[in-house]
Amino acid sequence: MGRTLTLDLSVQLAALCRHLTESLPELSHIDPKQVLFAIARSRAEGRHGLLARIAPLRFAGGARELTRRRGPWRETYRMPTLSHDGREIRYLVTVFVPRFLRLPFAEKLATVIHELYHISATCDGDIRRFPGRNFAHGSSRAGFDRIVARLADTYLQSSPPPDLLAFLHLAENVWQEGALRLTGLRVPIPRAKLIARTRA
Repeated sequence: MGRTLTLDLSVQLAALCRHLTESLPELSHIDPKQVLFAIARSRAEGRHGLLARIAPLRFAGGARELTRRRGPWRETYRMPTLSHDGREIRYLVTVFVPRFLRLPFAEKLATVIHELYHISATCDGDIRRFPGRNFAHGSSRAGFDRIVARLADTYLQSSPPPDLLAFLHLAENVWQEGALRLTGLRVPIPRAKLIARTRA
């Protein structure tokens, strides 16, 4: 019987994140200690669907609280604090498996860079905001994806350590056949809590 490989996907993604921020000027504003990687199970078959998502743990501009009008009420919400290993987390990135494993190497790398590129220029817990209604990806999702593809190409041209990227070459069948045991953090997405409500 073959030896089962145990892979902590959270640890591997965190190591990749550190190296990406050291290698790409466009990601150098990110503090890797404020980014936490978790895994969640994807149920549907195929490669289509959510591959990963980033949850910013602050409102616009890094604000901890947000007050808004809702009908006759003025409501104030507060984001909870998420800590891990004694450090405050401002971004939670969740990768969905096994769907993530079904991607080819280049798309796995692009998926990670895509989520990191969402982090605001000040790494304050907010996302990068573009002008217009589609502030998350800008006026063109294709344009956003082209930026991500360029960053991925630049990173690969810098000759990153092969062992750092080895986990991105693992395919779903290795996991399905029992040769790979995947582990990682499972972290519920923190939700803003209503802390005050008054009549507007």
